[in-house]
Amino acid sequence: MSISSKTKFATFPQRLSAFNIDFLVFLMMMVPLSFLLTDNVTFWSVVFVFVCVYHAALESSSWQATVGKKYANIQVMDASGSRLSFGRALLRIITKYLSLILFFGGFFMIYFRRDRKGLHDVLAKTYVVDRSNPEKK
Repeated sequence: MSISSKTKFATFPQRLSAFNIDFLVFLMMMVPLSFLLTDNVTFWSVVFVFVCVYHAALESSSWQATVGKKYANIQVMDASGSRLSFGRALLRIITKYLSLILFFGGFFMIYFRRDRKGLHDVLAKTYVVDRSNPEKK
């Protein structure tokens, strides 16, 4: 599939729902880890690496989605509709931190752009598309 005028892009609420599910995955990992790693720098470094590898590995997999995105029926792809490379998926998650530094401004772009791209999608040249079955609605 390539990106066309008929492509249905994932909405902000869909993406927020996926984020919330992924956040629960992170919490399940972080709570036991917090008992094992008492040094804050080490703990947050491990969490950062886990978050980056989790997103990059799953978004570059055949799912093209994290667990949250899979549940929300959305996928990440490049402009040709192909699966991301691990490197591009890693760039995408790392550039999300830029949106955080900019007081979430890069995420709010999703509301105002026709193609529903956040700053990280613009920088990584990716799209998030809705894969839900229209017959179910």
